[in-house]
Amino acid sequence: MEENSKFRTCLWSLLLLILGLQACVEPFELETGAENRLLVVDGLLTDQNRPDLNKVTLSWTAPFDSKNNIVLFEPVLGAVVEVRDAQGQTMRLTEGNREIYALRGVYILEESEFKAVAGKSYSLHVRLPDGREYASRPELLTPVPAIQSINYEFKEFINVVENGAGELVEQKSVGFEVKVQVQDPEEQGNFYRWDTEGVFAFYSNTGEAPVPALCWANVGSINTRVAATDDRLTNGRLFEHPVAIIPADIPTMYRIRIRQYSLTAEAYEFWRLLNEQQSNVGSIFDPPPAQIKGNLYSTTDPEERVFGYFTASALTEDYKMVPRYLYAPFPGPPWVIPEGDCRLVDIYPNVTDERPEGF
Repeated sequence: MEENSKFRTCLWSLLLLILGLQACVEPFELETGAENRLLVVDGLLTDQNRPDLNKVTLSWTAPFDSKNNIVLFEPVLGAVVEVRDAQGQTMRLTEGNREIYALRGVYILEESEFKAVAGKSYSLHVRLPDGREYASRPELLTPVPAIQSINYEFKEFINVVENGAGELVEQKSVGFEVKVQVQDPEEQGNFYRWDTEGVFAFYSNTGEAPVPALCWANVGSINTRVAATDDRLTNGRLFEHPVAIIPADIPTMYRIRIRQYSLTAEAYEFWRLLNEQQSNVGSIFDPPPAQIKGNLYSTTDPEERVFGYFTASALTEDYKMVPRYLYAPFPGPPWVIPEGDCRLVDIYPNVTDERPEGF
């Protein structure tokens, strides 16, 4: 769910850019009533029967909280969501449990409904409780080559950030840059996107208590920017592409799982523009923010704008173990071992004492 959350944040930030809010010296509240809210869609269909990946998140653009400088998340509940192929075959998605916050507004393609295969085109169809309907343009689910290898390098990074005075300054840090190697097919016109999942081991000081002292935390996606590319310069060749940076904070073993997706040319352009927006540092030399158009539209009102994208992708994945302890000590304050049962430590997310694959 974390990747969806980050994606929604990106879309909302882009919405503010499009509406010109970020050009204002003083933030102000965006007045949005029920009559002018806009639908935001984050949808993915893969060629694998994976309910954790094959899902659609629906939300409304919501009021801008000027006090906390955030855009509030408002899920769309009670919608009818379907994926259809060109032959009229339908896969209906199931609404997530509304009692679980991370599943509100999430519609999941259950295993029993899955019928997707590479080589076919698929489109998304949404009907809201008030009768309004939306659809996506068809997306061709194209094959994707395997990941040949995953490599990493411990290095120093220099980022340009904004300090408390609003000035752009350089900030140095260290971490592990992770890259994938891929053998691009001979035919031209292949497009790729990657996302990640990070899991790391940590210890706690339990003293004499008979409770677990070794646990693992799953931090979800560690992508800070969109990782996507095309094969214009690498067609038919083995190429390498950076996908994420593993933080150098705790001297323990880290597992990064990388998922590699195929994209259509239109989907790649959407992700490329999104990455450009994320990469801008706010200087006067930056290009003006582009209006990023997805592949969604309203079938009820052609004038209504819809934000987001429905993607159909083939998927392949692999993982790499990174022994961070070999590169310690790291700059900055030393790591402080938490006290007590490691399962109850509240400084890391999704903690378990069950040993994950690879550890």
